[in-house]
Amino acid sequence: MKTIMRLGSVIASFTLLSTLAIVAPRAEGANKYFKVAGTVIQIDEKDRTLLVADRLANKLYLIEVPAAATFKITFGRYMRMAEPGFHDVRTGERVEIRCTRTATEHLAQLEDGRTVTTLTASR
Repeated sequence: MKTIMRLGSVIASFTLLSTLAIVAPRAEGANKYFKVAGTVIQIDEKDRTLLVADRLANKLYLIEVPAAATFKITFGRYMRMAEPGFHDVRTGERVEIRCTRTATEHLAQLEDGRTVTTLTASR
């Protein structure tokens, strides 16, 4: 009887530890990306950047949009387009962009003195 109890407790502890090991990488990977949803304030075609005012966090983000990155226009001229390009977005439109989260936030200051967080759009 004692052997069955010991064997059962060993199996239960092994099962518990193995489920924790499986769940840990998913939680870490879930924080790698996040979405910025807000209004486009400024577009820089030369540097391929968008200045976006986030609606929920009340922050300004300067998002670098690589050529292969995709985003969604949630309210604007091309909001029904499946994958709009960088040249399809206009000032004042609402966008939703998936960005990569880095270990440290890079802060920048605009010419008018406002502080923004710089991000890179992901594919």
